[in-house]
Amino acid sequence: MKLSAKRKLIQIAAFMISNLGFIRILKTGFVCPFLYCHGCPFAAFGCPIGVLQNFITYGQIPFFAIGSLGVYGALAGRVFCGWACPFGALHDLVSYLKGGKKSLKTPRCWYVKYVVLLVALVLAWITLDTVFCMFCPSGSLFAALPFYLLHPNSPVGTFFYIHILTLAITLILAYLVVHFWCRYLCPLGAIHGMFNKVSLLNIRLDEKKCTECEVCLKVCPMGIDKMHDIGRSTDCTMCGRCVENCPENALSFVMK
Repeated sequence: MKLSAKRKLIQIAAFMISNLGFIRILKTGFVCPFLYCHGCPFAAFGCPIGVLQNFITYGQIPFFAIGSLGVYGALAGRVFCGWACPFGALHDLVSYLKGGKKSLKTPRCWYVKYVVLLVALVLAWITLDTVFCMFCPSGSLFAALPFYLLHPNSPVGTFFYIHILTLAITLILAYLVVHFWCRYLCPLGAIHGMFNKVSLLNIRLDEKKCTECEVCLKVCPMGIDKMHDIGRSTDCTMCGRCVENCPENALSFVMK
């Protein structure tokens, strides 16, 4: 089975596991390893960014959440972004629907997602509210829309329309620039990306086999432009497209 097929199956499985919360006993207190809104009616896990903000509003240190993110990062870096995140899977779908149309060329600007992370946490401290959650497009898709579908008679507030607007803008940007949210805005991607260089699961380049044809860079949805950044850059989601498309089999997943 091709890596792309395996990735799709894992993405579907991750989405199903994330929604096991339709049984109350399965609404766990664990932190999700990818961006999935705890406001979803069926969510089984807590959103990492939402949890961090919530603890900040109470002036407490989220030891369990921080420890969980540390474990996730040390084990797999941004693999969860490329292989499990439902919102990342949506970006894959947008890219598929786009077909062979070229994306707009944009600079990598890897630091932007860290600015978003910092702003989200600082705003939670200043406003004593989970501000990022009010605009998060993942929350729009997996929490706001399902809630109103299940409760059609509930009054629609201002932030519902804000959620719909942010989701629409994100999808438009994802159509124009492949994986725009994952590249530039995802605060959880910023956290996981810090672990890419040290994570146990990674991608290895065999320089003896490599002919520098750069096919790996051409198929990269995250716009990585240097072969030695594969598996190491904070932008790399280790989706495996480079591994699957390398004509020389110079790239492979490894456990350090």
